[in-house]
This record gives sequence, C-alpha cells and structure tokens, in this order.
Amino acid sequence: MQDWNPALYLRFANERTRPAAELLARVPDLQPARRPHIVDLGCGPGNSTELLVERFPDADVLGIDNSEAMLEVARKQLPQARFEAADIASWSPAEGGPAPDLIYANASIQGVGEHEALIPHLLSLLAPGGVLAIQMPDNRQEPSHRNMREVAQLPQFVGYIGDASKVRTEILPIGAYYDLLAAPSNEVASVDVWHTVYQHPMESASAI
Repeated sequence: MQDWNPALYLRFANERTRPAAELLARVPDLQPARRPHIVDLGCGPGNSTELLVERFPDADVLGIDNSEAMLEVARKQLPQARFEAADIASWSPAEGGPAPDLIYANASIQGVGEHEALIPHLLSLLAPGGVLAIQMPDNRQEPSHRNMREVAQLPQFVGYIGDASKVRTEILPIGAYYDLLAAPSNEVASVDVWHTVYQHPMESASAI
C-alpha cells in the first residue's frame, strides 16, 4: 500500500482539525491518581495529538499510526509526545504499562472495520473511569463520494481501482454505536453520541 502524504493531508488541516477539537471539547477532565495516560489512535501527522498535549499538558501522550511518513512529521512537530507504529485493530498497551485514561481516535477507526468487536475491545483497555472518544467521517453517501465511485467503475479506471464500493469500510448507523457502547457488559457510566454535518464552501467545482 502506498503511504500517506502528510503535506497533502495538512493542506486541509483546519477542516480536519475542527471535528477533532469539537470531540475533545466533550471529553471531561481526567483525574487519575497518577499521571494521566492518553493514547491518540491514528494520530496522523500530529494535528489531533497537539490538541491533546495542549489540553492535558501534564499527561503522558502516545500517538499510534501505521504510516511512517505521518509519524515522522508528528515526532518533529511534537517532541514532548511519544509516537509508535502500530495497527489500530491489534494495538494494546505495552505489557506492564499503564492503562489509558483516554483513548482518542479522530478520523481513524472508520478504516479498520469490525466495529462490533473493536469498540468493546477498546473499552476494555481503559483504566477505571477512563474515556473512549471517537470521531468518524460519515460521507460515503454524499454526492461527491457517490460520483467518485461511479467514475471509478468506468472501463478506463476499474482495472486500477477494482470494486470502489469495497475501498472504504462501511460504518454502522449511529444508533448501532450507541447500542454498542451502552451494552450492559461494558459497564459504561455514560454514553454521548451525536452526528454533525459540516459545510465546506469551495471556490469552484475543480477545488473539490
């Protein structure tokens, strides 16, 4: 698989960071008996990790990503945080290390799949009283994305792309995530689920 392009990703840093900031605003203060331990799953080039460092300056913040190009940028941007290469689907805290007080995943787990198993797994990794905060883009059915899939199936492109409907993992309906989080077996104190539609005016059709 071709690696991510951090420079291209950060061309839209403001748009990408706004949902991250709004998610973090709903996270309560962390008050463990020890130094807070925070994990940013799918940290990318560190734009979301920077929000966590600013909000929790005394915390041990660890960024996880499977892109070495992204991690290289993040390490330069935030030397006060730690960054490691790993896959979200199989990640767990280091043996003997602290359990996370906050697992934060901004625009990352939508590419992992099998959320029925992943989300309970992430909840099980938290320290007592810990917080799981997730933001996922839900734009597969927007006109732009439907049109992209239609173009990808044209004869001149399908040989390179394959079945465009399988390129991105389907996410569940929002009510299904509430049910996953609120399942009695998770023993979750509270669940907060919401859906936001962001409008991004563009200069022209080609700017899309």
